[in-house]
Amino acid sequence: MSIECKWLNGICRLLYWGQYRRFVAPCSVEAVQTDYLLKLLRRNRDTVYGRKYGFRDIKTYEDFVQRVPLTCYEDYEPYIDAAAKGEKHVLTSEKIMLFELTSGSSGGKKKIPYTRSLKREFQRGIKPWLCDLYTNIKGVDSGKSYWSITPVTTKRSYTEAGIPVGFEEDAEYFGFIEQGIMRKIFAVDGSVKFSQDMADFYRKTVRQLLQCSELTLISVWNPTFLTILCDFIGENALEFAELFPEDKREPFLQAAQAGRFDRIFPELKIISCWADGSAADYIAEVEKRFPGVYIQPKGLLATECFISFPMTGEQGSRLSIYSHFFEFRRLSDGRIVTAGDLSTGEYEVIVTTGGGFYRYCIGDIIEVLEVYSDRPPRIRFLHRKGISSDLFGEKLTEEFVRSVCVKLGIAESFCLLAPEGRHYCLYTTALGVTGDMLDKALSEGYHYDYCRKLGQLDKASVIRVGGNPQKEYITRLSKEGMRTGDIKPAYLSRKSGWQHYFEIVEERKGEND
Repeated sequence: MSIECKWLNGICRLLYWGQYRRFVAPCSVEAVQTDYLLKLLRRNRDTVYGRKYGFRDIKTYEDFVQRVPLTCYEDYEPYIDAAAKGEKHVLTSEKIMLFELTSGSSGGKKKIPYTRSLKREFQRGIKPWLCDLYTNIKGVDSGKSYWSITPVTTKRSYTEAGIPVGFEEDAEYFGFIEQGIMRKIFAVDGSVKFSQDMADFYRKTVRQLLQCSELTLISVWNPTFLTILCDFIGENALEFAELFPEDKREPFLQAAQAGRFDRIFPELKIISCWADGSAADYIAEVEKRFPGVYIQPKGLLATECFISFPMTGEQGSRLSIYSHFFEFRRLSDGRIVTAGDLSTGEYEVIVTTGGGFYRYCIGDIIEVLEVYSDRPPRIRFLHRKGISSDLFGEKLTEEFVRSVCVKLGIAESFCLLAPEGRHYCLYTTALGVTGDMLDKALSEGYHYDYCRKLGQLDKASVIRVGGNPQKEYITRLSKEGMRTGDIKPAYLSRKSGWQHYFEIVEERKGEND
């Protein structure tokens, strides 16, 4: 046990205790949410957006619904472009600290404005979650933590008005006081962010992890990122063995060869990662490498907002009611309800935040597992709205794949993109498209490009098909239970194995393969 880590983690726990106690204390969810909404609208009533929709005259939730429309990202693009050029008080009364990038549904990238209020709203979810871990998981506060660090794949850019694009380092998500503490208890420092390439990034990250003898917490996003790190250790075990004293090299090599990373990191108490939706398929690989280590599924959060976080000992995650204002569109009948009016079932999430998004349809579908009279509801992420594929965090959507086919000039041919193992394959009747061309076009999607650079996804491929592929597409889905009349043409499928259904004419890999 590290006395310094115990002390530093203890300071964080004390700093977070108030927000943790507030979250677990009995409350009226409806009152908490309404109070947040009305204060937010008052604060932003004199913005360009606030004047357009009459924030000044909104006194109740019902007024809010009548005056403010449901929105998607495209509705904000003119406002964001104006703010990026230096116009003030466009969406919020606050100064924009930076823009964070994320994937668009039909285009490549979205710029999400970050204000101090939005940053605090994220912290209202992060802080009680961490305090819950420190309080209820024995030993986690006695060591260091690894939080996955985003490597720099391009130089940091700025808008026309000089507003930064992207966080400089992950510690910026925390409060000012905690940033200094976190830098001391992070097992891997921010220098790895500026690695020369992905192999260099993995090597530097692994070297720091292996030199940390008191690693108690791993927090990553997709579980495949962690398994890739483990595989990198195994593949380069002889090189990394030199980091250990002579008497510990052989046990390290044996553990790495056996894939037993619980022996390499014996103090590890918890792994926090995505485990819902498509990510659930990859949890078994993490469990195999870390038997006996508690794996806690992350809550639901996105670049735009912090939706929920897990509590130890519970299934699913709790709605982060102090972070933003939430509405939910019930899938069964389309009715929109507030957090205080939820019942069990499936819903689409709609969020209003301090970053300047109002009644924003984020596109995430959740299941409400349980509701309470005096506590936040318990929810679970299911999938993205519409046809989408998100094996490793690439967040491909039907709209985006269609735009790629249009850009490649093949949208009028039969085109179906589908995951096949660790890469995507385009089945098409079109001529002249290679895997390199496809991969380059898909890489205009921010998260697809990131997954490629991390090594989670291999290069895309193209298979030219003949015969009547549309007929075979319908035949397969009909045999699997879909009514023929409900089967719509699609550019994207979450199903694999299409090579067994189509007539294969030619497989086209990359130009240099």
